[in-house]
Amino acid sequence: MVFKLKEKILILLFLLTFSNVYALKIEFIDHPETVYTLEKSFVKFRLTNDGDKKETFYISVWPSSWISLEKYFVVLDPGKSEVVQFSVEPPIDANIGNIVFSVSARSTDSGNVTTEDIILNVRRRTGTYISDIKLNQDILSPKETLLIQPVLVNLDKTQSKQLIIRTKIFKDGNQIKMFEEQALLQPSSTKTISTPFEITNDYSPGTYNIQVFIYDKFGSPIHSKTSAFVIKKYSDFEKDKKIYRSLLETEFLINVTNKGNYPQSFVITETMPKIAKYFFYPEIEPQKEEEKENRVIYTWITSEIEPNTSYTIKYYLRFSNAAFVTFLILLFISFILTLFHKPTLLKKYSEITNLEKGNLVTLHVRNNSIREIHNVVVKDTVPSVFAVVKEFDTLKPEVKVTQTGTTLIWKIDKLRPKEDRVLTYRIKPVMNVEGKIKLPKAYFSYKSGKIVISKIAEKVVFFSKKVE
Repeated sequence: MVFKLKEKILILLFLLTFSNVYALKIEFIDHPETVYTLEKSFVKFRLTNDGDKKETFYISVWPSSWISLEKYFVVLDPGKSEVVQFSVEPPIDANIGNIVFSVSARSTDSGNVTTEDIILNVRRRTGTYISDIKLNQDILSPKETLLIQPVLVNLDKTQSKQLIIRTKIFKDGNQIKMFEEQALLQPSSTKTISTPFEITNDYSPGTYNIQVFIYDKFGSPIHSKTSAFVIKKYSDFEKDKKIYRSLLETEFLINVTNKGNYPQSFVITETMPKIAKYFFYPEIEPQKEEEKENRVIYTWITSEIEPNTSYTIKYYLRFSNAAFVTFLILLFISFILTLFHKPTLLKKYSEITNLEKGNLVTLHVRNNSIREIHNVVVKDTVPSVFAVVKEFDTLKPEVKVTQTGTTLIWKIDKLRPKEDRVLTYRIKPVMNVEGKIKLPKAYFSYKSGKIVISKIAEKVVFFSKKVE
């Protein structure tokens, strides 16, 4: 008999030692003491799994006719907790007084049930009040509109109520917006007022509180109610690029505006042909320069920009240096062309002898330039020891005789590029000439464009052989 008793005790101890321990705790952490008819109130409670294994719990609240439970199932690991809430909204004809609400949690594995009670005092308001504040959204972004809808109730069965409704919005204790309107409530009626609040990026992200106050027509306060909503972080920007062109410079103006609702930094990139890097002059140096194929990429990273604040990047493509170098090159080429491709005058004559016909003098005018020249005047002077033969084989010149000699002047209207003209005349000595006599150089002038140029003959060629 004693042996069997000991055996039963050992079996019981074994079961207690190796069986799972079930322990669930329910704690009410936030709840009103009084709830009012036609008004929604919230009760929060914490579920804690003090057992030694993971459990799934089914939650229920009784009586359930006025109750809206946030969730019905909770899964908890050992030692873990979770906060759940339910709302209570008694109807207008609800019984007045203290009512016990029972919150139960049943394990779906073992079937064990834990129950905790809470007593709420149900009351019916008298007069006029705000029963609820309805919001079309709880979480919003800029460019959206919050619709604030306070529900007004007049319980007076005989008198209507003229009300002033003020809706105030607070952030971190500071009022940022207020709306005011009026409404007439008929006896035993409810009325919903709609107040739109446009969310712009001027409002920083965070939680905002709403307070709705109602006053009578004399301005005396009657009732107030609060609610809340959240504005989330919103990122957006606006980029504007303008280009201003002038003869030797192009200006680029990039303006970036933060259209979000919190300070942000932005990355700005500009891509251009690789050759443009030699003309690139930024006011703010880019943080990064990268070359890809035949393109160059410049990158700027801005500091944090406040909402509705702009950051400006300005850079130039300046071609003045390149234009100056090009001008010098063109000037040099022009000089070379002018040096080697300019109108020339060549004078030729042979050894002076007493030829019957006279000695032949040749003036060869040639337009070696790339443009047409006009008003060509060729002037040559013959010393007084020679006489000019009056007969001319080519264009006849204007002859002027002076004490020092004879001046011959030929006038040619124009010479096209590469066109030439040969002018000749003959001279005879008026006395015996011995040895070599050097004739003076000839001169010529011409008009190129609007410029008149005078030049001396580049060469005077003397032939020892007689020229007929």
